[in-house]
Amino acid sequence: MDFSLKRPELIVYSHSEMNKKLNVKRRKVPWWQNEIIYQIYPRSFCDANGDGVGDLKGITSQADYLRALGVGTVWLSPVYPSPMADFGYDIADFVGIEPLFGTMADFEELRAALHDRGLKLMMDFVPNHSSDEHEWFVKSKRKEEPYTDYYIWAEPKGFNETGEPIPPNNWLSVFRGSAWTWVEERQQFYYHQFLAKQPDLNYRNERVREEMKNVLRFWLEKGVDGFRVDAITHLFEAEDLSLDEPVASPSGTDDPLDYGYLNHTLTLNQPETFSVVKEWRDVLDLYPDKAMIVEVFGEEIEEVMKYYGNDSVPLADFPFNFLLIEHLRNRSDLTGFALKDTIDMWLDNMPEGKWPNWVLGNHDYGRVGSRFGADAVDALNMLVLLLPGTPVTYNGEEIGMVNTFISWEDTQDPQGCRYGPEHYQEFSRDPERTPMQWDHSPFAGFTQGNSTWLPVNENYKEVNVQAQLQAEESHLKIYKELAALRKEESFTRGHVAYPVVTFEIFSVMRYLEGYESYLLVINTSEGEVEVDLHHHSNVELPPSAVVILRSVTDTSNSTVPGSVVKLSELILVPGEGLLLNLIEEE
Repeated sequence: MDFSLKRPELIVYSHSEMNKKLNVKRRKVPWWQNEIIYQIYPRSFCDANGDGVGDLKGITSQADYLRALGVGTVWLSPVYPSPMADFGYDIADFVGIEPLFGTMADFEELRAALHDRGLKLMMDFVPNHSSDEHEWFVKSKRKEEPYTDYYIWAEPKGFNETGEPIPPNNWLSVFRGSAWTWVEERQQFYYHQFLAKQPDLNYRNERVREEMKNVLRFWLEKGVDGFRVDAITHLFEAEDLSLDEPVASPSGTDDPLDYGYLNHTLTLNQPETFSVVKEWRDVLDLYPDKAMIVEVFGEEIEEVMKYYGNDSVPLADFPFNFLLIEHLRNRSDLTGFALKDTIDMWLDNMPEGKWPNWVLGNHDYGRVGSRFGADAVDALNMLVLLLPGTPVTYNGEEIGMVNTFISWEDTQDPQGCRYGPEHYQEFSRDPERTPMQWDHSPFAGFTQGNSTWLPVNENYKEVNVQAQLQAEESHLKIYKELAALRKEESFTRGHVAYPVVTFEIFSVMRYLEGYESYLLVINTSEGEVEVDLHHHSNVELPPSAVVILRSVTDTSNSTVPGSVVKLSELILVPGEGLLLNLIEEE
């Protein structure tokens, strides 16, 4: 089949340059390039002991589901001992298991269950801070050596008229307010970029650096396959603690206690960060086939790309690609042009030979179905699973879960709580963290107990795993088919082109000589669209194609999978994704 370019100048990058970047050829590739990464928020996945909170045994009980789903890697949000001030991101012991989630034996059972099914296990590594209840911090407050300088301590700038100490500078916490907390016992402030119960570790202290490398070694010896590194951009701050950060212009807020009020030139992306990431890379490289992925959010694309490293100084296997979250926040942002521009931004800036990834949501951002509309769930899953690169799926997105309304009385998230009953809904992350919906039994089959830590979404009787497995067509069945389909050569090694991109239409073609050629067409609008792909296309397309998959919202007899459709008169319902197999001309 001849896919010659009509206007090659329009998409030269689309395939030749990008394939050069990706080094597309037959070769052995790392496992994390072939697999879907599936994020599990342990509190909300499955509760085995009936206390209303998800646990490790609950995850183990769903190992067969995970295998059947078609994902290859399970990434766990933190399961370490914690006072739970920030639901596990305030860690009291980096090498233990939180009793709420189970025991180390439960963890080892989970790892074995996943490995027995050919699945990998990734852990969250949270290096920036510990809990204030960690042994290191307790001893640091007392100035017990060698822990005295394990954290960032500073003298007060002075004292106010009532004798209260003044913080050394104006630095702010991500969760609002000063990033400094006074400790009477030590007569100094300590620094925390997040909650006061999350004091920042001091990475200028070599002992701290070695301690955290030992944490990595501990879990590598336990058999984990890699790490997702949390909040990596916060690792260092300016050495001179007397310096103030400048007011952002524009800041987008007039609240001087809001994190966005300042331009964080002294507390984010400090150059020393990369030397520590390289140290971690060196530790992982002593163990075969281990992955390191880092969280870099809200930064300029050039800063994000630095975390790939280069051939001489390799760093992360990839930094998480949050562009689909940052640039496309709701349905009004979702256009064909916006999708193409967002994809290109990552691929255009990615260093040659590196590997892309695609992230639509996680435990910190609203569910895909709530941000873009339930009608767009299938189309967006098609997109991220069929683009070249590693897709990351947050648990529940495979069945199209949506945000749950959480009352002020039920709110748990400290980020939401800090803003009070009038504004908590703007900042709370609880709506996207509600329990996984397994079936139509009480509490959606999440627990056999009589309560859940967050309310279950009221739609659970219609939106659940069991119902979607039994339905003729469902989000879940489409997801499973995509997971299987993406293992074909056209997707693992194939070229990429974007035949038609308009305000309402986004399309991407995956093709490889000697193999099937596929075309994904997405209607990004909220209305039905009829499109003549030949009229708009910058690639020579055949007259017809066979429907492989379609969004569940499309109920037309003409697009039933297996049907032949004309590309000159393609009709798509709102938000639809239509995956086609291009028919070779005789």
